[in-house]
Amino acid sequence: MARTAGRPPRSKAEIQEFRSKIGKHALEIYRAEGFAAVSMRRLAKEVGCAPMTIYAHFEGKTDILKYLWADVLRDMSNDVEKKLESVVGPRERLRSATQSFVDYWVDHPDHFRLVFMSNDVTRADVSTFMMDDDTLAHFRMFSSLIKEVHPKEHDVKMTTDTLISGMIGIALCVNTIPDYPWADATSMTEQLLTIIIA
Repeated sequence: MARTAGRPPRSKAEIQEFRSKIGKHALEIYRAEGFAAVSMRRLAKEVGCAPMTIYAHFEGKTDILKYLWADVLRDMSNDVEKKLESVVGPRERLRSATQSFVDYWVDHPDHFRLVFMSNDVTRADVSTFMMDDDTLAHFRMFSSLIKEVHPKEHDVKMTTDTLISGMIGIALCVNTIPDYPWADATSMTEQLLTIIIA
């Protein structure tokens, strides 16, 4: 049987590496010029391939955005989990995770804007991404930590959602209204946590 011409199929690792390369270039363009400047044609030029090669790995610009969201959330979760490795005690673990979460977004304002303030994306796309189990896992970790602090808490979801919305709110204010003389983000986070675990 005659062999067909062309490149042999890429391995899963090669595909993931190429997707990562595309994502890296998309993030660089986003940081420099905003997500509106990201296009399949421009990414192809940056990566050094044909636009159709980009489409073989991503359905379109929104798919690249979802990839970047997932990558940033994974980075944030890894940061929180790494800091939790050396912390014992339920309250201390919740405190460490809460501070690490807020610190991550304050220290990475471009990541915050990408995940929480992206334009040019439909409500349906955001909803699909948010309801994905991998996405929800990044936030469920706080439910587990709250259960450790309050094992008999009846409404863990309400407590978790209040904590998450408060943490995101602190990061939002610090990142988007920097001229206001906010209290220190660490102090605000500590105050939020004191109310949550009282």
